Amino acid sequence: MTDVSKTNITLEEYLKLLKQMKSAALNDMDTFPDNEMKSTGSQNMSALGLSLRYRDDEDCLYADCSMEHQLFTRLHPYLWEEMKEESNDILKDQNLFQEPAENKFYWEVIKYLQIQDKIYIQYKAAFSLKGKILSVKGNTTDFKRLLLKYPEYETYFTDDQKFILDHADQLLVPDNIVLLYAPGDILYIDASPFGKPFYVVYCGETAMDQEYFEWTKKEYGYFKREHPCLYISEEQQKLKVTSLTGDCLLFTDDISFPYAPLDRIQTVDDCEEPLLMEAAERIKTTSHNLNLT
Repeated sequence: MTDVSKTNITLEEYLKLLKQMKSAALNDMDTFPDNEMKSTGSQNMSALGLSLRYRDDEDCLYADCSMEHQLFTRLHPYLWEEMKEESNDILKDQNLFQEPAENKFYWEVIKYLQIQDKIYIQYKAAFSLKGKILSVKGNTTDFKRLLLKYPEYETYFTDDQKFILDHADQLLVPDNIVLLYAPGDILYIDASPFGKPFYVVYCGETAMDQEYFEWTKKEYGYFKREHPCLYISEEQQKLKVTSLTGDCLLFTDDISFPYAPLDRIQTVDDCEEPLLMEAAERIKTTSHNLNLT
């Protein structure tokens, strides 16, 4: 895996990376049987698994219906046909749900790779019920540990797989991104199908001070940026802090995104949440942004 050095990036550059990750996954899922290099003297297993994920109306948590007995060698045609057929059945039962079914369900395609006697999840790609790829999440934790001990195993990977693993952390936690929101901005986030849509109030770039920024520049080689915002906890009915750049285990009480949802944000003038409206006004009058380049 390549060490991808970090410099400041814009939202446009992040969205471009998200698009490239999706393209890499789509290409890899149809070509890995031909492009993966097999190890000599052992039987390697690479395959795609399929899991249907759905949101519970009560608490926004997800259950899954894994088709563990079904493994596929390519995305097209058989896995795609299976996904399309099952999706159509769910969409036909729209009358069972109070909101569009595509806002509650999504597919997770899991790429498995066997190296010697162990099977790893290499990456996961989320698809909507209508066949649109939503995200790609690379499993960097296992592979960083594996390649540190056995660097020669990287020769098994395709170029697309290397790209996904090299950039997975950047996509999940883009802590070098510069966002142009102003403190006190009210943001609407369309979390579907990973969770219910919700509002947040942007607090401004970083809750830290200038000394913190200078320390991160020295420590990491770039300004490590934080983008805290406030949301209303449904469980506690009070304001809590989260981050637009995904460096929280859960984005809200129950919503966990497979990437930083920066492609899902709209700035709005107001919302029907008095707590957020009051917080927005206070932040606008008391906060300031650090102007760092």
